[in-house]
Amino acid sequence: MRGFVRLITFLAAIGFAGLIVLYPRAIAEDMHSVDHGSLVLLLLGMSSAWVCGLGFEPRRAILRVFFNPVSAWVLMILGAWLTFFRG
Repeated sequence: MRGFVRLITFLAAIGFAGLIVLYPRAIAEDMHSVDHGSLVLLLLGMSSAWVCGLGFEPRRAILRVFFNPVSAWVLMILGAWLTFFRG
């Protein structure tokens, strides 16, 4: 089960990275209309998803809170909703 969650989290990170890199107009029409706060949430979630998707398991409790699939998914979903669907 842990491997499946790790795979899904990693694929979500790849999907968001691909969308942002290959089609940046999905975020905003120009660089002046980007909502940077919501984009930061999305990128933090995506970074956390990369780390936990690749199998890193930190020893410190504070890092375990951030680098786990639950926090990665919460940040990615909240950031994606604020970036793409709020408007």
